[in-house]
Amino acid sequence: MLKVMKPGIFSTIQDGGRTGHQQYGLIASGVMDSVAYRIGNALLKQSDKAVIEMTLNGGSFEFKKATAFVLTGGMMHATLNNQLVPMYKVISAKAGDVLTCGTIINGARSYFCIAGGFLVDEILGSRSTYLKAKFGGYKGRSLQRNDEIPYEETWVKYPAYQVNIKNFYGNSPIRILQGTEWLQFSRGMQTSFINQSYTISNKSDRMGYQLESHTSILLEKPFQLLSEAVTFGTIQLPPSGQPILLMTDRQTTGGYPKIGQVISADLHRLAQLTPQQKLQFQLVSLEQAEEAYFELEQQLRLIEAVLK
Repeated sequence: MLKVMKPGIFSTIQDGGRTGHQQYGLIASGVMDSVAYRIGNALLKQSDKAVIEMTLNGGSFEFKKATAFVLTGGMMHATLNNQLVPMYKVISAKAGDVLTCGTIINGARSYFCIAGGFLVDEILGSRSTYLKAKFGGYKGRSLQRNDEIPYEETWVKYPAYQVNIKNFYGNSPIRILQGTEWLQFSRGMQTSFINQSYTISNKSDRMGYQLESHTSILLEKPFQLLSEAVTFGTIQLPPSGQPILLMTDRQTTGGYPKIGQVISADLHRLAQLTPQQKLQFQLVSLEQAEEAYFELEQQLRLIEAVLK
């Protein structure tokens, strides 16, 4: 068992997500930053195992049996028995060891990956937490003090390899494709949407980021729109004219006009943005989006192959 001594601000059990059920209104959930998640599991020579996703601040955890773990995602100060722990590197832990994770200083979310994954119940093919429905993860909620999460004991030896993540994160604009209602907006509104910067509201969470800007993006002729499928990275425009950027715990359908869609290759960068942080969009073609996706996937698969 892993005993939660301090849960941090908001920590949940997540994995790659609960796929194949959105037609029934069941959201996918899963990790916000899939790149950090995949690299953490790859370092432990595994894939799609449940992890603890920590938001803005870590927490303290006591190991009840020997294992190995990795910390990935947003950079933070972490210690094991008061000794500094490097990120993106496998660390061995003994029974009684205490891991303390501090404030995330570069990013919004960090991941606590453990050998074999956290062994909470699997529901509909996933161990991810679905907070609004109160199921999945650990008792369908965020972690609390004195929770005890099961995991396997392991004595496997891992190479002392540390992954360099510089190529995966940066400050360049978030790349988007035109949304299905892009052409319903005037050329002036399209230009304003792309050229201005946005501030992520404090009201933002795993369901969506509310974006704030000086110029509202409005339709010249509002029209009725039936609810349609939405996905991670869909950018909706409600009547206020302030965009809503949908994240992993989004609803399955939406009735607001969709002005843009964040490309798959930039979703992990989006997940590491914090409230009050600025962001700007860059419009790209479908061909450019596909090229970026294949480049990212190639880098990740190379890491997974090398560490296998």
